[in-house]
Parts: sequence; structure tokens; C-alpha cells
Amino acid sequence: HAEALLPMIERVMGAAKLEFADLDRIAVTVGPGSFTGLRVGFAFAHGLARGLDIPLWPVSSFEVLAHNLLPSCNTVAVLVQARKERWFAQTFGAVIKEREILDAHELAQWLPKSSMICGPGCATLPDELKVQLEARIPEDSALHRPHAKVLIQLAQNRWQGRERLNISDVLPD
Repeated sequence: HAEALLPMIERVMGAAKLEFADLDRIAVTVGPGSFTGLRVGFAFAHGLARGLDIPLWPVSSFEVLAHNLLPSCNTVAVLVQARKERWFAQTFGAVIKEREILDAHELAQWLPKSSMICGPGCATLPDELKVQLEARIPEDSALHRPHAKVLIQLAQNRWQGRERLNISDVLPD
């Protein structure tokens, strides 16, 4: 993760004809997510914001995933694999449920009946549950990944014009 991150960011900055000094804020997902990937990306964003003395705008990765489908549907359930056949689950939109860790049986009961379902956890559901939920899980794999454009929009909507956060107070989830 770490060895690929800086060259990838340098390529994007080069394509945009920007230098790091041109940045005036950084949006970052704070998790939950892959332990190593989340912490490497978060540490890089944290260090860059501190070094450039610019604001760091945190957004939940679940919120970013949910907005791949919102507002085209009323309720979105986001799933991310936890451990040992368990999933982090949270809903957004018309039905809001805080994030929980659930096994497959609990998840089947917990999911709102009208919700669409997205997130990388959809791919790891047991086959029987996948079949039950098939019509509610989009086939387009892009809808199961967070996108920078969505992150930026959410960060701007939430943090634009607000008091700057102390970088030390921005922590991964």
C-alpha cells in the first residue's frame, strides 16, 4: 500500500498540472475499511495536511459508498466484510440505522425491506443470502467502490464555510 500511494498521487497531480503546494484542503475517508489501506492513506493525508498547514476534511467511507446510489433510491444499506463471516452494515436515506456488526442471519433480518444494497461486502455474502437479495444489489461493480468525486462533493457540502478542524482531532474510524 505505502509504496504505491505516493507515485499514484504524483501521477494524478502531474496529470492535473498541480504541485502539492497548490492544495488548499484535503478530503479523506476515515473508515471503516481495510485496516492497512485505511491507515496508510489516512496517515499520508494527515501528514500532508499538517505539512502544508491546510484543512483535513473527514468523511465516512460508508457515506461515500451510500452516495453512489443516493438519491436515486430512498434507502441504501452499505456492507463491508468484517471478520469471520460478519459484516459491518449501515443504512442511509429514508431509513437510517447506525453501523453494526452482524452475521448473515442477523443481517437478513436487519436490512430494511426497501433498501438497495452496496459495498464490497456484497461480494462476500453467503450464496443463499445473495440469491435472496439479488434484485437489490446492483451488478455494476463501480457502485460497490468509493469514488473520489463523491468524497469531494460530500466533504465540500459538510465542511465548506465551517470552522477548521484541528488535524489532531481527525482520527480513523
